[in-house]
Amino acid sequence: MKKNMQKISAAVLAGALLIPAAIPQTADAAAAKIKIYIDGVELTTRQAPIAQGNRTLVPLRGIFEALNAQVNWNQKTQTITAYRGGNTVTLKIGSKAATVNGNNVTLDVPARAINGNTVVPLRFIGESLGQNVNWNPTSQSVVITTTSDLKAPSSVTASNLGQYGDGRDLRVAFNKSSDESYVDHYRVFVVKSGSASSFNLTSATNTNNFTTIMPDGSNPTFTFNAQSKDTSGETLKSGQPYQVFVLAVGNEFASGKAVLSSASSAVTLSGNPAGAAPTAVRAADVADNGDGRDLNVSFTRPQDESRVSGYSVFVVKTANASSFNLAAANAVPAANMTSVAKGSSSVTLTSASRDTSGELIRSGVPYTVFVMANSSSNVATNNALSVASSSLTLSMSGSDVSATNIAASDVNDYGDGRDLRVTFDRATNEGVVSQYRIMVVKDSRASAFNINAANSLPAANYTTVTKNGANIAQTLSSSTRDTDGDLIRNGTTYRVYVLTVGAGTSSSTNILSSSSQPITLGGNNVGTALTPSLTDAGNAGDGRDLLVTFGRASDESSISEYRVMVVKSASAANFGLSSAISVPSTNYTMLPRTGANQSTFLNTSTRDVNGEPIRSGVAYRVFVLAVGTGNSNNASNYSLSGVSNAVTLADGTSAVGATNVAAGVKSQTGNASDVEVTFTRSSSETDVSEYRILAVPSSQSGSYSLANANAAVSYTTVAAGGSGQVRQALNASSRDVNGNLISNNGAYRFFVLTVSKSGVNALSDRSNEISLSEAGAPAATNVRTSASGPNVTVSFSKPTSEVGTAYYNVMLVPTNKAGSFTLAQANVASNSQRSNGENVTFGINGSVNRDAFGDPLQVGVAYRAFVLSIADGSRATSNSLSENVNNDFFLTN
Repeated sequence: MKKNMQKISAAVLAGALLIPAAIPQTADAAAAKIKIYIDGVELTTRQAPIAQGNRTLVPLRGIFEALNAQVNWNQKTQTITAYRGGNTVTLKIGSKAATVNGNNVTLDVPARAINGNTVVPLRFIGESLGQNVNWNPTSQSVVITTTSDLKAPSSVTASNLGQYGDGRDLRVAFNKSSDESYVDHYRVFVVKSGSASSFNLTSATNTNNFTTIMPDGSNPTFTFNAQSKDTSGETLKSGQPYQVFVLAVGNEFASGKAVLSSASSAVTLSGNPAGAAPTAVRAADVADNGDGRDLNVSFTRPQDESRVSGYSVFVVKTANASSFNLAAANAVPAANMTSVAKGSSSVTLTSASRDTSGELIRSGVPYTVFVMANSSSNVATNNALSVASSSLTLSMSGSDVSATNIAASDVNDYGDGRDLRVTFDRATNEGVVSQYRIMVVKDSRASAFNINAANSLPAANYTTVTKNGANIAQTLSSSTRDTDGDLIRNGTTYRVYVLTVGAGTSSSTNILSSSSQPITLGGNNVGTALTPSLTDAGNAGDGRDLLVTFGRASDESSISEYRVMVVKSASAANFGLSSAISVPSTNYTMLPRTGANQSTFLNTSTRDVNGEPIRSGVAYRVFVLAVGTGNSNNASNYSLSGVSNAVTLADGTSAVGATNVAAGVKSQTGNASDVEVTFTRSSSETDVSEYRILAVPSSQSGSYSLANANAAVSYTTVAAGGSGQVRQALNASSRDVNGNLISNNGAYRFFVLTVSKSGVNALSDRSNEISLSEAGAPAATNVRTSASGPNVTVSFSKPTSEVGTAYYNVMLVPTNKAGSFTLAQANVASNSQRSNGENVTFGINGSVNRDAFGDPLQVGVAYRAFVLSIADGSRATSNSLSENVNNDFFLTN
């Protein structure tokens, strides 16, 4: 007989054979006084033991199930089969014949059915399951003591798949414990080879870094994931030798015992690099739009593209190109690169294309281009970066219709626009010119100012000059504002641009000049303090929280004092020198000149310039007024600094704000219904009442603050209560924060205000810029899937109008990632299938066998299908992603 039948000692067998002598001999008498104990606990069964002749018959099911065995009954054949771990017991009612693990056994008396319960000789229990059975004549008890037979897993092997360079490359297999009836679960440990010799049972029970495998009767084989860690808590990586151990953790029948396997052989993970990098990268100026549409990039693809999923094009300011490397390329966000499909080697960028710093591409800036081959392993370190292209500066061929030689000078001491004179040379060909517009831009924003921004400025934020056939010299007015809508003032550094407006009706005929040299206005009699900075450095909820820092005037000889003035952000744009001079002494903080830069906390009684106490939840900015030694209230005796950054005092109860705000144009109706805004909800919605999507004209977005957002009355509401990504389409009647209908006459950025239930609201960063005139390709609809075995077919409905659509990319996303799958991720998807509207098929064993992230398709994993509409770059300039709908499916073998 097999091992389990050999466990009964001679003494146990003798004890079992002695049982009959102490049991009453009455045939079929109920053994009412006989009790059954398993490991000291009395077992109560539906059928009590009975005496038949000189034998005791006990209920098989009750005892077997108490010993963790499974019992099956076949009514037709009157046969009982019991399973426990590797043991199988079979017997038939009315027969003495039985089998244990395939070996024939003869019972002392036949098994019987009494009241629907099968009873068998007591000795058979011990022989069939290898347990210790004893008879206690004093207590008239049957005592069964279980034997824990938890065995360690064996033959642990670890192998390297060599694709990703992380845990997905590590495949582990092992032989299960010989009797899994004692096993609760297995724990798999990956140990650095250098630590494997000291890894033992104590080590295994003291670490939380393991993978759990549940027993299922088979020898497990599985692969780790990209986030899997070794026992030291480090993520699995290429180049590191590992060994694997498996711990069998016992269940209640093994008394919680655990046994550890021997170590596997050492294995070192290795990735699957993309191979050779692209070569011969060339950048060319191919148009005269003044933005990314002028830039064409071409390159030579690697000869072997089998390990390449696609390419990424990076436009880097030449000044930063020497430090641009693979690590920097891998860190660039998707919005600041351009994706090129595998098999393509040329791309012309779009008006929305940005350089790696996030600034829109524009004329007059030297750029250098790099191209990266993306590894199909989806592991950043396996990507391959080209060498740099030659430097290129985009230029405008229409210089004969552009203003030139822009210059700005400080000509007065009013402390406003009247101090600023702008001169420029008229366009050579004024026959196609309608007018000129002088635009004053803060120097800090000049690098991002381009033709799109200039075309979208409201009339209040530029000065119109009529052409007169001569070069222009124009002194601005006291009400002149910069492009952010702020009054021109002393202490702020500006650059000046001139927009030449074409005689046609389309803004595409407008030409933006290069900028003037920077200029900072200041009074001739009084030096100007440098623009202050403002910090929330406390938690008192009043002026004591505000730390003001500013640089002294370069010449303090004519200065008697400085006055620190706190202005609500919402009013800062209209606060000028005359406003500052008229502020009463109770509403500013006076500081004497010290000969050094100054930094000071305000106090609990500090008030803003309106006389209101400083408090939490209000956005503030600060100005510093330098006061001359004269006694005159004339403007020449004062000089006002530039405005500080905005600060909203927090009281510790601010809501956690929304993040990752992005906007896209998904159709071409010309109103707000074209716009879709996405954002990530607050990481904690406990204190969130709702979200408000705010459309802000791009020209105002640079200075848009929490105070502005709190005061806005035009917004789109999104309810709290959820997690992850929000996709919200606007409606045709949606308005911007100024109350104007969103239209194709301007450019917009979007903010999300997270509204707190009880504390301070939180304002997100601004989104990318969109213009309704630059529409996205229409989105596909009705995305459907039909799975059959290892294959799935994806079908979809093309939009009613395909204007602006070049083709479609179909991709599969694991369902557990679909909720947060965004257009940005789709634009850089590693794997997709191109379609012109026809159905596409993916398959585990097919040529297209990976998901959108580059991971192989797997049996038993739920997937969801998406369709990306690819813009043609002329009639549409941005892609669109289909709705996130439940078309989930599973693949099988």
